[in-house]
Amino acid sequence: MFRSGGMGGWRSPAAGDDKGASGGVGGHPPAVHRSALDRAPLDRRSLLRWAGTAAVAAPAAGVLAACGGGSSSGGQRKIRIGYVLPRTGALGSYSIIDSYVVASMRRILADGVKVGGRTYPVEIFVRDSASDRHGAGIAATDLIFKDKVDIVLAGGTSDTAIPVADQCEINQVPCISTIAPWQSWWYGRGGNVDMPFHWTYHFYWGVDDVVATYVAMWRQLGVTKVGLVYPEDDDGRAFASQDFGIPTISRFNFQVTSPGQAGFQPGTDAFRDYVEQFKQAGVQSVVGVAQAADLATFQRQVRAGNFTPKALTMSKALDFQEDVRALGSNGDALTTDVGWSPSHPFRSSLTNRTSRDLANDFATTRGRGWSPTLGFVYALFEVAVKALGGAASLDREAIVAAIREVDAQTIVGPVAFGSQPNVPKNVARVGVVGGQWDKSDTDFVLKIVNDSGNPRVPMDSQLRALPEQV
Repeated sequence: MFRSGGMGGWRSPAAGDDKGASGGVGGHPPAVHRSALDRAPLDRRSLLRWAGTAAVAAPAAGVLAACGGGSSSGGQRKIRIGYVLPRTGALGSYSIIDSYVVASMRRILADGVKVGGRTYPVEIFVRDSASDRHGAGIAATDLIFKDKVDIVLAGGTSDTAIPVADQCEINQVPCISTIAPWQSWWYGRGGNVDMPFHWTYHFYWGVDDVVATYVAMWRQLGVTKVGLVYPEDDDGRAFASQDFGIPTISRFNFQVTSPGQAGFQPGTDAFRDYVEQFKQAGVQSVVGVAQAADLATFQRQVRAGNFTPKALTMSKALDFQEDVRALGSNGDALTTDVGWSPSHPFRSSLTNRTSRDLANDFATTRGRGWSPTLGFVYALFEVAVKALGGAASLDREAIVAAIREVDAQTIVGPVAFGSQPNVPKNVARVGVVGGQWDKSDTDFVLKIVNDSGNPRVPMDSQLRALPEQV
């Protein structure tokens, strides 16, 4: 069920449902209609319940506002940046990326950040969400009340970004988040264009951007019948949305099959019905969003069911090289969305280093391949520093006013909230291209195979169909 004040206008597609919303797909993402954005006002009780702090959050917010936010006890005033990430649990793969970026930022910001004409030293406080919504809310609450931070950053899928943003909104603390489809973040929180969030801002691609990229790839393979697999969570509901999600491709002569009336429960081992219905419907490509463990389970049952589609296109589950490597031969030729890569033609606003430089340094220092999340976590701090630099003071209202006006050139591209058509004022939309995992002689490599979403990004390879099972 959708949360109170949340995505009440959404519905999940029924099996074989081919009714989609109006708007373009093939290279032109559909407009987000006002009827889709006009949701119920934010329900603050819903926000509080995610962290279990209903008894203390509202009174404490007033106390913090009165004292002007967090302050260091004794000594020079410092800028206190809080960051919530999934260090442990099902999304623990993010920890390697995040620890690298946090260490980098502590070096880069060692000389401090100038705010209102005065330079302040910077402290970064990191809290673990444990890959859990409740844990993310608790982590944000600890940053606000224990660490007394001036601004909170969050990344690592909607399970982290949404509850962290909820806590910051209700407790009047500036927050910037990423690595969650913007529709998941907006609708999952009961966003209302007539009453936008005051304290919380988000940048990432939209589900409609991903749909356009997926369609471009499927057309290269001659795919017309698509099977949808999605979990019963905010990201899954966004992908299943008939306003802007996968079902919209039916308006462009694609047939969509999605077993059941709702998404699967994460951690399930029951994908056999999906496989059988996909086979019966003649599905040529499977698409969805899932955690890596759920994709691995689905892949095993695909092979057991002797089902070989032309493409398996999955968001979120294919972000990390180690997760794809764990699939063995099943990881070869899987396709996904790529919001950032070493080939992206952008530089860091903090160091002027290129995307390629960032990817190479990460590989050298951590001994791992790049991930699209690397660019976004890095950009999260770039946007925060840009906002702080534009603030008149370290008063929280001054900081959030600067976030609202931010125009940052980051490693993932330009980020300016509310500057693009068909997005809320609290959102900055980032482009996306198509990627495919290629099993080389030594390891899996993510290659860019479709640039329709951003022609400035050069392609690395030609798209391949999935290999036949042996």
